[in-house]
Amino acid sequence: MKRGRNGSKGAACAVAAGAVLVAAACSDAGDSGGSDGELSKLSISMPVIPPNFVHVMPWVAQDQGFYEDFGIEADLVSLDTGVTALRGAEAGSADIAAVPTPTLINAVAQGGSAKAFYTYSPKLDVQMVVTEDINSCEEFEGRVVGVDEVGGFAEVLTKKFYSSCGLTQDDVKYGNFPGAEGQAMAQGQSVSGVLHIDEAAGVMREFPDAGLKSLANLWDIVPDWHYAGYAAPQEILDERRDDIVAFTAANIKANEFMRDSANKEAVLDTAEEITGLERDILSDTYDTFLEDDLFPDDNGYPRNMVEFTADQQVELGNIEEGQKPGYEDLVDVTIYEDARALVDEQA
Repeated sequence: MKRGRNGSKGAACAVAAGAVLVAAACSDAGDSGGSDGELSKLSISMPVIPPNFVHVMPWVAQDQGFYEDFGIEADLVSLDTGVTALRGAEAGSADIAAVPTPTLINAVAQGGSAKAFYTYSPKLDVQMVVTEDINSCEEFEGRVVGVDEVGGFAEVLTKKFYSSCGLTQDDVKYGNFPGAEGQAMAQGQSVSGVLHIDEAAGVMREFPDAGLKSLANLWDIVPDWHYAGYAAPQEILDERRDDIVAFTAANIKANEFMRDSANKEAVLDTAEEITGLERDILSDTYDTFLEDDLFPDDNGYPRNMVEFTADQQVELGNIEEGQKPGYEDLVDVTIYEDARALVDEQA
């Protein structure tokens, strides 16, 4: 199975797992656009190396020239997890981070200032993939479950899953395998992994003798769970607001482009290059995104989903009730409103 990062026409910069302070090597994140048509440079930390289909929106925007249309030069920096991506933005090594919503909620609960403003997918697109001997949540007891890191996307959803049958973190053992969940299961190092649709299909194909299977579609189990999106520290939102509005406008255009099935092959061209997955797997994934309405509407941060996800962090014991941030603490709706107006003006 081909699985690697070859770069895109936009020359995204991929970095080693865990390397946070890297934006200076990829771009001048503090550069602003000037006059005479100079593009404003933004550095965007994206999670997962290599990306999955759900993450390709900014590369589609790049390949289709939407960033240039709105005066932006986007440097896309791939990191190992959404937690790392957010830490990079908070440390000043990136302007924008693509971050799982639970990670954002937990960070803001601990005093962080980042706010979300647009998403590449509000709904979960992941499955709980398990080894052939696991047939129920209860069978996780005493076993090693594959996660990314405590507080990370996979860990939070794994906890949500095993908690549903009464297990606690003391009943399972964590194995940290970010980006290598399939290999860990195939080698008997863990019994589970939270994998994106295309990623799950890819590892099942890569390890045909491992008996891996999907135990549950998490978007069916927790349909109101908000997945992830773009966020930036409040200081960046204040200092570079016009650039972030322009970035958002380009992503709105990319979302509209991706939702139009007439553009499927162009979307798959980008996805195949960026993810390294086979085209038939990506084609099936694209169809699922359309059929199950996984692409965003409006700003992609419905209040009910964000508040549900915040409540889940309290229920799972990740934050205290008194720490729980409100919707306005987590989402800046004005960025999308101004970006939507910018797209409409260009039409």
